[in-house]
Amino acid sequence: MIFVTGDIHGDYDSLMDRDLAKLKKGDKLLITGDFGFVWNHSDKEKSNLKKLGKKKYDILFVEGAHENFERLREYPEVDLYQGKAYQLDHNLYCLKRGEIYTIDGKSVFALGGGLPPYEDEPRESPPSLPADDELKYAVDNIQKHHRRVDLIITHEAPASVKRMIDRNATVNDLNIFLDTVMKNTRYGKWFFGALHQDRAVSDNLICVFEEVHKVE
Repeated sequence: MIFVTGDIHGDYDSLMDRDLAKLKKGDKLLITGDFGFVWNHSDKEKSNLKKLGKKKYDILFVEGAHENFERLREYPEVDLYQGKAYQLDHNLYCLKRGEIYTIDGKSVFALGGGLPPYEDEPRESPPSLPADDELKYAVDNIQKHHRRVDLIITHEAPASVKRMIDRNATVNDLNIFLDTVMKNTRYGKWFFGALHQDRAVSDNLICVFEEVHKVE
């Protein structure tokens, strides 16, 4: 079974305070960015990653706006659910940008990265935003799946949705790209986490933060 929750920001206690008791062996917990447990090789970091990697369920996250992106790329790239991912520990993975996975029979499109919602975008594109080749890879994958997926997991929201939730939030290039994805892709559910709210925009567009959603 697939479950989805929002940003963790490296707070182990916050993650454990969420409604995770219902997760069983073989389940998958997807996190919509700002995982935040990978920074500086500290003893606390190593301990947290080891504890998370020993959970009975898989933990799969997309990158957010606040990650150590260079360090995440140091982990080995492995095959995972008919796609590629970075393996941090035994059951702990960072999902690659633009990849489509097959999890419990569902096609899952993952595209991490983003910017803080209330800051002006830098003149040069930071590593927190997907590069052009990553976006092309995402488009190619969606086309290969005939523009239809069961589940979309991103940190950012489509631009129109982001402005619907908060008209003061800054719209960046990734938001605009995701607007195009939304208009040209058929999907079952789309979860995003950048705005730190638990709010259903519609039946299939869900802003998630602390709640844990079960994907039927």
